[in-house]
Amino acid sequence: MNIHSTYTVPSEASSRFKAGSIGEKNQQKVLEAALTVFSRKGFSGARIDEIAKEAGMSKTNMLYYFKTKKELYQVVIVRVLRRWLGSLGDLHSHDQPIDVITEYIANKMQLSQEYPEASRLIAMEIIAGAPVIGTFLQTELNAWVKQKGQVFLQWQNEGLMAPIDPAHVFFMIWALTQTYADFESQISAVIKPNDYDREIYPPATRYAIEVLVRGLDLKPRL
Repeated sequence: MNIHSTYTVPSEASSRFKAGSIGEKNQQKVLEAALTVFSRKGFSGARIDEIAKEAGMSKTNMLYYFKTKKELYQVVIVRVLRRWLGSLGDLHSHDQPIDVITEYIANKMQLSQEYPEASRLIAMEIIAGAPVIGTFLQTELNAWVKQKGQVFLQWQNEGLMAPIDPAHVFFMIWALTQTYADFESQISAVIKPNDYDREIYPPATRYAIEVLVRGLDLKPRL
């Protein structure tokens, strides 16, 4: 099935269900189930009946909430990305650079820990050439990076941050924080933790913050 040509950035989910209603809860079940199945098998390998089974409902019932696999995949993918972007929060030039970057790294590590399948799904999509989220990357993500990057440039002009292209700052943060979800099997094979979440994420978060704060040469605003 060709999913490359007619992509439109969707809302996170339909607004026809009231918050807390049975419809809204079932819709969330479908989205969570779809995330699990898509992250394991990708778009092409996932089947609607598998997603319905994972959600604990019939295929017919599931299709009431999302008409096609393509629509469901699009919503799941963009939902994850918007959650990631939202983890930075509002950004202003008068903020403390060290506090902002430290909190952002911690938030991104927490998202990798709590939603590792979401991170792997995005990795699969990007490696495949971003057939579904290509337009999203070129529009919404591009605009987001430029907007937030203006604040980084202001900090650099004030001598509070190393003169590194803001886009590359984001690439480094994303790569470092998401690797602990995307490459869990590799990390587990090397470190052999008994409890991955407890033994890996806390020190990894500290290390990531230390490395990036030092590498970006962040200085406190006096």
